[in-house]
Amino acid sequence: MENDTASPAPEANSFGAVYVLEPNAQHTHTAVLLHGRGSSGEEFAQELLESPLSGQVTLAQKLAGWRLVFPSSRELWSTVFEEEMPAWFEAHSLTDVTARQDLQMGGIRESVKYLTTVLDEEIDRLGGRAENLILGGISQGGAIGMWTLLCSAYRGRHLGGFVGASTWLPFAENVMHYLGRATNAKEDPTAEVATSDADAFVESMMAPLKRSLADPGGSALVHATPVFLGHGTDDAYVDIELGRQARHVLTSVGLKVEWREYAGAEQEGHWFKVPDEVDDMADFFTMVASSSASTG
Repeated sequence: MENDTASPAPEANSFGAVYVLEPNAQHTHTAVLLHGRGSSGEEFAQELLESPLSGQVTLAQKLAGWRLVFPSSRELWSTVFEEEMPAWFEAHSLTDVTARQDLQMGGIRESVKYLTTVLDEEIDRLGGRAENLILGGISQGGAIGMWTLLCSAYRGRHLGGFVGASTWLPFAENVMHYLGRATNAKEDPTAEVATSDADAFVESMMAPLKRSLADPGGSALVHATPVFLGHGTDDAYVDIELGRQARHVLTSVGLKVEWREYAGAEQEGHWFKVPDEVDDMADFFTMVASSSASTG
């Protein structure tokens, strides 16, 4: 790849290097894209950006005017694999996403804080035009990306868009309950303590979003960010029902979500379907660029 750089994390022994592919044309837009568990910004960039579109053009070539930013997570202890590995937060189980939710909280909190800083820096590079920036990610990267999107809703601006692939929303039911979107109350008395802790965590992170949704002006800003979610029907790692649940939460909040399902992707369905999904993502990027140009 050309014009690629890797910068060190702002704090030693914290988040990894940020991998950047500089634009090959005048810089007009930026995408901040997050890797999944066990990967890194650079590895994710190389795998994604070399994926061909239907016309044998790569995504990197298609986005000539975009600055493409790939942050890296910290190394966290995995209770599943019993070793240190790159992860935005500890996800104990994707079969039962409510299992050991206490292990997720610290990682989500710190990653959202870090990524908000990354977004602020990139928006400054765009002259404050947050609508010229797309946030997104795959799997766990998409999960923490959605959390960052929702937790930054109070900042008086809207992003150009959000892209998620093969992902899910941690604490989805608690988010729905807190924001007043839940249709059924929890009835399991054995889960009372864990639910209380989870609800308190969600409230501590998403109080600004709730205030924004209660205000017409703030609500309009929240709703202004379009979302693209793609998921494999045969995903062996993140069941498609978890992706559908994430779509439901975002739609309930008032976001406009374009949802696409794919079959036959590599890595047991847990990757971008080539070229279909990459084509759809490229179209979404083009739509965001056109929309921001018309309002600029």
